[in-house]
Amino acid sequence: MVAARCQAASFAAPVHQSPRVDTSGGRHYTVTSMKRIDIYTIDIGGGHIAPAQALKQQFDIMGYKDLEVHVVNLGIVLPATFMRFLYKFYWDMALRYPPLINAFYRGADNPFVMKIIDRIMSIPILPRFVRYLEKEKPDLIVSTYFTFTHYIELLKRVGQMDAVAVVLNPEPFDSHYIWFSQAFEWSMVFSHKSYEEIVAKGLPASKVREFHFPIKPSYTLRTESKAVLRRRIGIEQKPFTVLFFFGAEGVGPVRKHIAALMEKGLAAQVVVICGKNEKLKAELDSLARRITGPLTLHVRGYVTNISEYVASADVVVGKSGPNQVFETLLQNRPLIISSYLANERETSTWVVNNKVGWLTRTPTHLTALLARLASHPSIIKEYQSNIRALKLRSGAPEICEFLYGLVNQDRVVRKRPMADALRKLREAVLAEGEVLSKRFDASQIEWQKRRADAVQSARKRVKARQAAKRPKPKTGKPSTGGGARSPARRRPRKTL
Repeated sequence: MVAARCQAASFAAPVHQSPRVDTSGGRHYTVTSMKRIDIYTIDIGGGHIAPAQALKQQFDIMGYKDLEVHVVNLGIVLPATFMRFLYKFYWDMALRYPPLINAFYRGADNPFVMKIIDRIMSIPILPRFVRYLEKEKPDLIVSTYFTFTHYIELLKRVGQMDAVAVVLNPEPFDSHYIWFSQAFEWSMVFSHKSYEEIVAKGLPASKVREFHFPIKPSYTLRTESKAVLRRRIGIEQKPFTVLFFFGAEGVGPVRKHIAALMEKGLAAQVVVICGKNEKLKAELDSLARRITGPLTLHVRGYVTNISEYVASADVVVGKSGPNQVFETLLQNRPLIISSYLANERETSTWVVNNKVGWLTRTPTHLTALLARLASHPSIIKEYQSNIRALKLRSGAPEICEFLYGLVNQDRVVRKRPMADALRKLREAVLAEGEVLSKRFDASQIEWQKRRADAVQSARKRVKARQAAKRPKPKTGKPSTGGGARSPARRRPRKTL
């Protein structure tokens, strides 16, 4: 299904041919000059940068002579120093305290609130962004981060963006509406589940394209044996080997897991990649020098040959970020997910349902699972067979062909002065503010109505309870027996 969609959406004409024809739509386009593609991203974790770098590496391999491709970290280029600091601080806290992002992520599926925040934060940033676009003049833009998607959406809606705009949703199995915009020409998703979800949320199916997830070409399947790879990275060749890797930031429950493995006395070789987490590396280096027993510990910092470490391990332990999941599975290694955030829940479910990995929520559970895998290698072989059955591959080649076809389509370029662009931006922001104000007023009226109804309902319940407590009046003639006594006649007073 994915391959068929990718084939229909791609523009696979050879580089040297001109003019070119889009076989899926019948449109003609001619290469007349150097074209430019900008991929906008930000260095908050690795989930946004990795797909951008995968496409850049693939474009470099394909070698189009009439195309420039730039991966642009807008947080640095604009610069958006405060926004970058704020988002980094939030992401760092979310990794340490997952309930933060869990509450935010589901609540932001309606991007109403996030767009308000982005509009406020864009007051100093948006004019710089407009000047950057006027200077660089990209022909096609790929956005991997929702804030930049909202900026581009605003420019599109006021007619101030001539470049073709494409959304790249970095979550392969979750179509969170915050990533998308109907103002963009195209949206790229990486599973049929995601495709169906975003279409159901209102995005036209004609603007959505489904591909395999893009993985860096440098992460291709390693064909060397485990012994050769283990010698290369400096670890022992024979023991059962577990790789702990929690992304570029290196934030995860590694200490608890190592302590549980030491207490269990598991005979295994453990390799921990700490990434940019220097504090964790220092602590584990100290522990590795003191450790005794059958467990051996190897600690690494930030490495660039992560695929060799993955291929040298028997099993990988980490979080369920899509980049780590697909990079691990591409090396035919099963994955143990020990933690995940709200935006990674669907990826975790996909891993478990396809039996290419496991989900463990406690160090005790993880230790028991690793002990079982170490003593039963057939389980790992079964899961490796399941991985091969998925026939995973990088979608970067098809995506690059698709983008190359888009950037070479004929289009009318409209030039506008900066003053006109800023004036229209101001008008659009004011109009959007009026819409938001009306929506807020309507919500207030609705809230007041619901509150009045609730108060009235509560009063009715109180009155009903009070009425039930009152004694009911007696009816009929009073009895002369032991019942209620009738009032006695007053006797006349005797006088002396």
